[in-house]
Amino acid sequence: MPVAIQALIPIILTVLIGYLARCRFGVGESVWAGIEKLTYYLFAPSLLVVSLANKPLSDLAWGEVLVTLVSVLLLCSVLIIVWQRFVRPVDLPSFTSMFQGAVRFNSFIALALVDNLFGAEGLMIGALATVVIVVSVNILSVSAFSVTNPDNGGWRKLPYQLVTNPLIIGCFLGLMLNLTGVGLAPAVNNMLLMLGKTALPMALLSVGAALRLGNVRSSMDMIAVTSAIQFIAKPVAALFVGQWFGLEGLTAIVVVIFMAVPTAPSAYVLARQLGGNYQAMASIITVQTVLAFFTLPLTLSLLLPG
Repeated sequence: MPVAIQALIPIILTVLIGYLARCRFGVGESVWAGIEKLTYYLFAPSLLVVSLANKPLSDLAWGEVLVTLVSVLLLCSVLIIVWQRFVRPVDLPSFTSMFQGAVRFNSFIALALVDNLFGAEGLMIGALATVVIVVSVNILSVSAFSVTNPDNGGWRKLPYQLVTNPLIIGCFLGLMLNLTGVGLAPAVNNMLLMLGKTALPMALLSVGAALRLGNVRSSMDMIAVTSAIQFIAKPVAALFVGQWFGLEGLTAIVVVIFMAVPTAPSAYVLARQLGGNYQAMASIITVQTVLAFFTLPLTLSLLLPG
């Protein structure tokens, strides 16, 4: 069996368990809300801290990763703006949902994949990619909301969103502990490692629980456009832009994987907060998450040996 399929099977099954737990076994919304908060504010930051704090970072292609990811995200932003301006415009709240559907990414699916495929080395590169993308997509998404609806206060909220984002904080702490030479004491390292190992299964269960398979017909055009950008334009652009800037080996593969996953469930929250079409956003998130389990094996098969 190809290694890509082997890496995806536990991810698919874990998402399915989360979906069935909500739909068939009555695990309530309050339970999932608690799991999501613990994952977002505790488990995931612990994983990022422990992935970066004690690992040698001198060989990481910092500049190349940053320039590649930012370039791809800007390119995809331009594509969705061109679609809105010249091809098939939609109302502005729907445009912001399309924008998020084209540029945001599900960091937990990406981290789970690179962990299953490459272990600690992949997670270290993934942690670096995470902080670059999280900062970039938040700036781009809030910019889209602010341009389409200047009264929503998006720009005023952006600095607070960035400095309080647990994923950014986790990456920052890990990098500071590493670069200052402080590192993590063995007991603290073991505790964060234990918490971090909880992050990915809990996040994937939450992804499954968040799936809503109805009410997607009215958003099919938006789903099709955003999915084409998310699953075709982004990984292809990441591959060629990364080669242009000199990315190679494992780093190049991880960057493409991070650009090939579906949009993030957090896009729904931002759509509700800042006046986007949150119903369309929910449909985009759900369909992209399902589609990813068909597109990712193809993407990985082109990146990895059989």
